[in-house]
Amino acid sequence: MTDTYGPRLSGSSALERALDWVKEEMEKDGLKVQEEKVKVPCWVRGHEYATLLSPRVKSLRMVGLGGSVGTPNGKPLVAKVLVVSSFEDLKKREIEAKGKIVVFNVPFQNYGTTVNYRYSGPEAAEKEGAVAALVRSISPFGLQTVHTGEMGTAGIPSAAVSLEDAEMFARMQARGQEVVIELYMEAHTLPDQLSRNLILEIEGSEKPNEIVVFGGHMDSWDIADGAMDDGGGAMVSWEVIRVLHNLKLTPKRTLRAVLFVNEENGAKGAQQYFQDHEHELNLTSIAIETDEGTFTPYGISFQGSKAARAILNDIGMGLLSTIGAGNVTGSGVGTDIAYVCDQGVPCGNLLVLDPRIGNLSNNPCNGFSHPPYPEADPLKSAYFWYHHTEADTVDKLSPQQLQHCAAALGVWTYSIANLNSLLPR
Repeated sequence: MTDTYGPRLSGSSALERALDWVKEEMEKDGLKVQEEKVKVPCWVRGHEYATLLSPRVKSLRMVGLGGSVGTPNGKPLVAKVLVVSSFEDLKKREIEAKGKIVVFNVPFQNYGTTVNYRYSGPEAAEKEGAVAALVRSISPFGLQTVHTGEMGTAGIPSAAVSLEDAEMFARMQARGQEVVIELYMEAHTLPDQLSRNLILEIEGSEKPNEIVVFGGHMDSWDIADGAMDDGGGAMVSWEVIRVLHNLKLTPKRTLRAVLFVNEENGAKGAQQYFQDHEHELNLTSIAIETDEGTFTPYGISFQGSKAARAILNDIGMGLLSTIGAGNVTGSGVGTDIAYVCDQGVPCGNLLVLDPRIGNLSNNPCNGFSHPPYPEADPLKSAYFWYHHTEADTVDKLSPQQLQHCAAALGVWTYSIANLNSLLPR
């Protein structure tokens, strides 16, 4: 899918062709596919470039941020640069920001913290009179790699630059050198387009109206093949249904895999699923998202009651501990299930361990048992090296790890669907 259809931004013909292909392949597997229509935004990047003009001339690696406007009047913008290290630094230097291109050079701490500069930085810069904003790529590591992603509602051209260039601008400014950049962006937004979520089910044998839902998203950024984010998660969810179908295993409750659209720049697929299935939320035992990569499966995060967590611990320790995938830890949930979680549905994410974290590259099927879920060392965790970049390609995935993720997710979802009752709330 990723090689043939490439980047799959919402509103693009590539996403629709990929959805057509996936649906066709699912039907070849003997599965019944439901399509649920979703209106999605259509942002177009167009041609773009950035050039350092002073103190030397250099072509810069840059990518416009999703939702950005283009440079005014369809022409290049030339301005001096102000480099800041935080929102507080920008506020202290607000007088200097007027008429400048503000560069946020903020080192990666963790994604949840640092991504605020990508999302809210342009708006903060605009408020202080900046004519454009450039944000250091949200990544712990770079090889002149640039990472795009969604931004807020700023009305100035906004883009990401590489870690190396952001650091260079900071060094130049510290020396007292005048930094000048020429920026050109054709970014614009077209009217919303019609797309769809794809849904697969295995109907429950005893309580078909009660549901265990799980899934990943089919869309990716327009510069990324989206193998890790989140082609792998979508394929693993499909594989769970395919394998159980082939094994003729039918749980008590219905298993539902959802391949969402528009996770990256609007979450319209998640919102539409919530609207279409709001009447089922009281009958939904759990919602699990697979959008954190498909490395070695470790377990699930969980947001819900203590009683439900205890039941999940029993499942994990009883069935999945020998492959290290039975842990229940943390409470994080993903974008595509956030709307149902907000209504009290028990929720979680499939947790995985990046093999670059410590010494965790052991084959989990050799009886390797993971220690308590570690906080990833940003310099050793590869997911955010490739996240939202041209480097998010299928060679970064391991077929064995994909199979392990499908097996772990299959055991979790099938077991929850076979409980005597819905998970308590």
